[in-house]
Amino acid sequence: MNWLTTIITTMFATLGRRTALHAARRTAQQQAKRRMGGGAAAPEWTGIDKVVRGYFPKDEDMVVAISGGYLGLFILFKIKGALSGSPEIEEAAPVAAAPAASAGEIPDVDSEEFGAFLESEENVAKLVESFEK
Repeated sequence: MNWLTTIITTMFATLGRRTALHAARRTAQQQAKRRMGGGAAAPEWTGIDKVVRGYFPKDEDMVVAISGGYLGLFILFKIKGALSGSPEIEEAAPVAAAPAASAGEIPDVDSEEFGAFLESEENVAKLVESFEK
């Protein structure tokens, strides 16, 4: 009986392998034939869409038309800006001069007096001492 069990087991194993192989091939073929969105009917356009689609029937045509419209507006505004020129910039009112630093103080680095302050060796020494504090 042992040889009969082996034959039956081998036969069912082979049958199982073949069934699995056919199922795998069938699944692969079905996936390869699958099409996404190609079978739908063209939509019926109404209103302004119908008029626009009369001139630009494909989606690609609409993209080119809209992009061209934006590019045209951009170029028109650039040309308008170049022809009108830039507006004159008003000069700022003169700022009141800051009071001069007293003899013992170090003037602000941004002030005009700071350059004159650095001409003296004593003042440079004061500045270095203030950094070391």
